[in-house]
Amino acid sequence: MKRILWLASWYPNEAEPFSGDFIQRQAKAVSAFQPITVIYVGKSAPGRKKKKEPDEKTITGNLQENIVYYSTHGFLSKWKSLVTYFKKHHQFITELKRKNELPDLVHAHVAMKAGLIALYLKWRYNIPYVVTEHWTGYYRQAKDSLFRKSFISRYMTRLILRQATRLIPVSEALGNQINQYWAHVRFEKIPNVVNTKLFYPSTAEPVKPFRFIHVSALVHQKNPEGIVRTFVELTKHGFNAELILIGPATRGLRNQIANYNLPENKIQCLGEISYAEVGIEFRKSSALVLFSFYENMPCVILEALCTGVPVIATRVGGISEVVREENGILVTAGNENELLEAMKEMIRSHLVYDRDKIASQASSLFSYETIGKKITDMYDTVLKKD
Repeated sequence: MKRILWLASWYPNEAEPFSGDFIQRQAKAVSAFQPITVIYVGKSAPGRKKKKEPDEKTITGNLQENIVYYSTHGFLSKWKSLVTYFKKHHQFITELKRKNELPDLVHAHVAMKAGLIALYLKWRYNIPYVVTEHWTGYYRQAKDSLFRKSFISRYMTRLILRQATRLIPVSEALGNQINQYWAHVRFEKIPNVVNTKLFYPSTAEPVKPFRFIHVSALVHQKNPEGIVRTFVELTKHGFNAELILIGPATRGLRNQIANYNLPENKIQCLGEISYAEVGIEFRKSSALVLFSFYENMPCVILEALCTGVPVIATRVGGISEVVREENGILVTAGNENELLEAMKEMIRSHLVYDRDKIASQASSLFSYETIGKKITDMYDTVLKKD
């Protein structure tokens, strides 16, 4: 059996329990076909007491997850953090070597900075690596865009991508963006995965009145303020609907909502809820609204489709690769007039959408079984060539 080591730049941890949860879901999907060892090294939560290393080790079937924490303080903390990051990985790799368990293939998730460790393993032990890229930073519009990073960050990112045996973007658009601006490399699109045991269509009709739902971190990229303004305008046009916002709403967003003096429960902020609870809320909803300025391939769209919920979303990133006439409506980013008309049209014609068909088609594309098999087949192809 092949030995596969996953190096994760993001992964759920004690400081950020939702960080990289989509990477963890991919690991679970692949582990149904292939043993996987994951290592994530990250800063510990404030006030955390030291433990023996590795700080967290969980084995579930074929999946071994190693979460290793460290802390740095004071002068030169960024430099110390980078040194410690490499040191912790080196300790883990040294132990694998001692046990004669070095991997046959490394799978890095997000080039920076886990890809640096993959690059080291290739140069030191001649172990090939592939990179799955989820990061929106390859786009100019992104707040933390690579276009605005230091020369060293840009250079190292290019080097990691060029040295990879295969690039695996979560959307065709991201693969093309990387090839156009950053590194000309062969890529194979494999989208994010959905737990279809949690995201499946309801046998009952959605709750009334018509319910729009939005799920995100409610940051600027997602433009929740634009959704709220447009929804308020929708109610002024006499449409009976409600808007559910799921995520950590800022005080500014809550104040914006309060200032409209809408009837109670017209706009509800549910805060952060569990992955399973999101599935429950989708089954109560009539349509998902995502009004992002930029994106790759948002998991929330795939989850909505697997639940049979039609989608209104902006025509950015890889969204148009999955949202089509039969399952939703695309609008221009930032154009609130287009969004308003799309919301009106969704209310008028929502019965046209075949929710069971939407769910069936999406589940066949994004289920654990489908994505796990695709990634495992890619491993076989890469290792045969090597």
